Amino acid sequence: VRLRSLREDDAPAYAAAFRDDAELGRLIGAETDPDEAAVRERIANAGPRGSFELAITTGGSDALEGVVGVHSIEPDHGRAEVGFWVVPQARGAGLGARAVALVVSWLFEHGMRRVEMTTTPDNGGALVLARRLGFAQEGVLRQRAIERGRPVDIVWLGLLRDEWR
Repeated sequence: VRLRSLREDDAPAYAAAFRDDAELGRLIGAETDPDEAAVRERIANAGPRGSFELAITTGGSDALEGVVGVHSIEPDHGRAEVGFWVVPQARGAGLGARAVALVVSWLFEHGMRRVEMTTTPDNGGALVLARRLGFAQEGVLRQRAIERGRPVDIVWLGLLRDEWR
């Protein structure tokens, strides 16, 4: 697994992942599925604003296999939130877990004392990954968000630096 900055030429594969899996956008909490233009704009406007996304690649290829992102970075509190998604054809091989583990290690090495992850109760893949990496489920926030016009519960997971293996 290798992580790199997103590039404009990732836009077609990024948008295709959402076309290829009609549930992906809903599962990651995106209000709408991104098209290529939206992805290009997102990449062009990336910068120091408290969040970042990295492309996941594998096997010596530079092709986008997924994205791992960090947001809600709060250095004064020593915490950040991590999220991820993997293209449908690359799922099931542990790619997401390896990418998230790399980012979690980096966050802990760079001053974070806590990393959080949130998802919906029906996102079984994300819940399995989080637990496998040592995240503890800290609660379910009932109807915490409105996603795609409907209230959804949010599962809150956390991992402390001294719990990280």
